[in-house]
Amino acid sequence: MPESEPKPKPLESIPAGSAQGWKAVLKSGKQVVVHEIPVPPAAAAAAVPRIQRLAEHPHPSLSPVLAWGTDANGVWIAVEPNEGTPLSTVLARGRFTPHAAAALGTSLLSGVAALHEAGVAMGGFDATAVRLTANGEARLAGHPVAAVRGAPSQGDLRADVRSCGMAICSAFGVDPAGAPAPAELPPGLVVTMRSMASGAMGPAVDRAQGALREMAGPLMAPDRQLAAQSEMALRAGGREMPSVTPFVPEAPKPAPPPLEDTPASRPASYDPPPRSMDTYSSIPRPLDTYSPPSAYQSAPAEPAAPPEPPPIMPAQVPEPEPAPSPAMPAPADTSAFATEHPETPEPAPSPEPAPIPESAAAMSWAPVEAAAAATSSAEEPGAPAADWPEPGKPETPAAAVAAREPGGGGGSPSWSPVQTGSWTPGPAHASSSEWTGEATPIPGPVPAELREAVTSPSYTAPVTYAPEPAPVATPPIPRAPAPAPARKTAPKKQRDDYGGGPSGRPRWVLPAVIGVVLLLILGGGGAYVLSKGGATTTGRVNTSPSTKPSSKASPTPTNVLKAIPVYGPAAAAPITSVIIDPANSSCTQIGGSCKLEVDIKFSSVQRGNVSFVIKYFDRCAGTTQDLPGASFTPPGFILVILDKTVTLPAGPKSAAVVVVTQSPSVAASAPITLGGDSC
Repeated sequence: MPESEPKPKPLESIPAGSAQGWKAVLKSGKQVVVHEIPVPPAAAAAAVPRIQRLAEHPHPSLSPVLAWGTDANGVWIAVEPNEGTPLSTVLARGRFTPHAAAALGTSLLSGVAALHEAGVAMGGFDATAVRLTANGEARLAGHPVAAVRGAPSQGDLRADVRSCGMAICSAFGVDPAGAPAPAELPPGLVVTMRSMASGAMGPAVDRAQGALREMAGPLMAPDRQLAAQSEMALRAGGREMPSVTPFVPEAPKPAPPPLEDTPASRPASYDPPPRSMDTYSSIPRPLDTYSPPSAYQSAPAEPAAPPEPPPIMPAQVPEPEPAPSPAMPAPADTSAFATEHPETPEPAPSPEPAPIPESAAAMSWAPVEAAAAATSSAEEPGAPAADWPEPGKPETPAAAVAAREPGGGGGSPSWSPVQTGSWTPGPAHASSSEWTGEATPIPGPVPAELREAVTSPSYTAPVTYAPEPAPVATPPIPRAPAPAPARKTAPKKQRDDYGGGPSGRPRWVLPAVIGVVLLLILGGGGAYVLSKGGATTTGRVNTSPSTKPSSKASPTPTNVLKAIPVYGPAAAAPITSVIIDPANSSCTQIGGSCKLEVDIKFSSVQRGNVSFVIKYFDRCAGTTQDLPGASFTPPGFILVILDKTVTLPAGPKSAAVVVVTQSPSVAASAPITLGGDSC
């Protein structure tokens, strides 16, 4: 009898519904609960592949199968003693939060999809078959019993999807019949779960799973999945979640009752409390020990006037010594040369003003304007104040008086105005933008001698010449370069008829010697060729390379692998695929034992004979050898899993194994290659 391990001995019987069960301990020491399902031997043999697949490929959303086996009474299955808290017990304490309900629905649909892929359908289940574990996982229990019943039908698959929809509606708190759903749930999510609960989604569990993931996408974020697992762990342990969670909006508060327009009550009259009649003695005043100030009998005396300052007498300023009379300028030359080139007299240096004593500067009180006016007047100083004594006038030199009055009389001198030449700004005059901030010195007074020379009748005004414009540089005109002077060729020396050399040898001697030598060489070679008969041409045709194969041709390489032939299509109705399961197959050595697990899938429920053979192909010799396969008659499966162990023939260096079904149609699997990549 096939089994995963020997059947454990019963320790304690427990009620297990329709199936019998007891507590036991496996060989590994783990405590389990064993369920015994009485079925005929044929049904037990048909259920072995499905139960074995559930045990070897556990799913996180299905309760694990820890051990299994068959005996004369039927099939026995060992599961965990505590598979979790039933969903019906948890829902009796209230509905889940939206993110926890979405996680529960996704886990249930994933487990049902794994069952349908293994060819098992529960045909519908209730809330007690859904268990919540202490670590926050949702699992489906009771499926091993459904694996013994046989192949599922379309009604069984649709019933499983409907049961998932009912469980999801209960977790979200939604009535499947159409009552108003909670306001915080999206309308599309409500329509999706009601479609599953009513059976409108059909038997395709993959379609229902995709629709739930699409509508509940925001509720399945990673942070909300962690919160959902924590909530389910708390609910499974009998504890409740807080009344307010960050993922559930608060219920709207009821509106306050409307205010009634009631007349305001009149305020009560205020009666002040009675005042006490106690009297208090006044505070004693201090004794008056001072007398008030007496009023002034007369006005106070005026303060004495300050004494007048003594008159300030100005200090005597020493008279400056008269400057020596300058020499008279030479009489102007009236010649033509002097008119054309007048000599400009150099200006006489202005006399420096005499220093003023500090005492006079300290005692001076006249305004600045008066001082400036007195300085600007060269002939007549300003009049002093009335209180001040009149200073003495300096004596005027006789020569200056004579120069000032050339006629000797008191008449007015005749003079002509000075002609002012046209002034043109030049580089010597600084513009306003070039001013450096230094004060321009004020020119001194014009000496009397120069003034008299200018006003004399014989004075000729200098002619002012305008500055000549700067020459403009004209670029040179490009000219063609001058031709180089022709060189004179040296005359060749005339040579005589004999070359003109030192030896006197004629020019034709050397060529003549070379020609004679060539004739001798050619004549000797021709004579030798004629003596040998010369070159002869025959009519033989060279046919190399030959069209006939040579006996020395290289042999054809024999280490090339032959292509694996196609023994049949990959799918042939009703077979959809033939797969060699690599995880459960051990076929790695040529000439040794080879175990193959073949998964044959059908498009519909199959109740006829299913058989296959094994094709063993030698990739070096190109020959095929048939090995015995296996056969099985399922009671109505869409997936048949068959095992076969054969011994591969020895000899080939490289081979391939292909499984080909014989009934109900011919279909081939993908080949498994063995050995090396060359022969």
